[in-house]
Amino acid sequence: MRSYIRVLISNYTVRQMARIVWTVGWSDFFLKYRGSVLGYLWSLLAPLAKFLVIYYVFRPFVSDAIPYYSLYLFLGIIVWEHFTVTTTHCMSVLHEKAAFVQKLPFPRILLIFIVGWTNLIIFLTHLIIFAVFVVVTGKGFPVQWVFVPLILFHMTILALGVGMILSAYCLKYRDIPHLWSIATQVLFWLTPITYAYRLEVPLLATIRRMPEMIRGPALHNLFDVFVQFQPLSLVMYDLRRITLYPKELGTPSLEHLLGMTVVFLAIFCIGAVIFKKRSRHFVQEY
Repeated sequence: MRSYIRVLISNYTVRQMARIVWTVGWSDFFLKYRGSVLGYLWSLLAPLAKFLVIYYVFRPFVSDAIPYYSLYLFLGIIVWEHFTVTTTHCMSVLHEKAAFVQKLPFPRILLIFIVGWTNLIIFLTHLIIFAVFVVVTGKGFPVQWVFVPLILFHMTILALGVGMILSAYCLKYRDIPHLWSIATQVLFWLTPITYAYRLEVPLLATIRRMPEMIRGPALHNLFDVFVQFQPLSLVMYDLRRITLYPKELGTPSLEHLLGMTVVFLAIFCIGAVIFKKRSRHFVQEY
């Protein structure tokens, strides 16, 4: 690993950076479970245990309203786990790689890309398990699955964008990881993972009514608006309509996919700018 990072000291070509991210990401994936009894299964036990408990509790109430509820729930959980693990790992990687950050001059953002690639590998293995469940249930694979890579791109850059914003300040403000842990517990229930996602109010109409909602008794409707339009909800909605309900919900339009790409790229770029600006202070903040 050190040999690959040292390459960056003299050259900063895109090809070399991509090679570092690819190699170190795979290395971290294998080293993460080395020496443990269950190995890779540890990455699956947490979402699987959560799935079994939630499915047992919620199935009697929502299974009739949501077709293929087991697949709906499992897909939501693995997307959620990817988001939370990636954002949390973006903060912890600065401590795990402290020796490199303090001693070697290389672009710190490479650490974030390595985190993204490592966790994407894990998610892809979970997605394969989801595909096996799809086969077992007889759901089949509609042609709309060709859009899955684009949604995975949205999911990854969203997690990395948020992760970079958090990691940019986590060394200076050591309470951020604890606050994020609490925030994710709240966000879990404000994301349509266990219940149905309903896009009932058009976004533009909601924005026009926002002042009225804030002043009036319908303040609680802001929670509904947040659930509908927060980025993680949109990622789950698009991925589910492509893989599970293309006939019922329709295929996302090119305008929608392009708009979502622009939104998530904006979040990623904001995170990258903040992270790059703050990275010059990391050594002093250890």
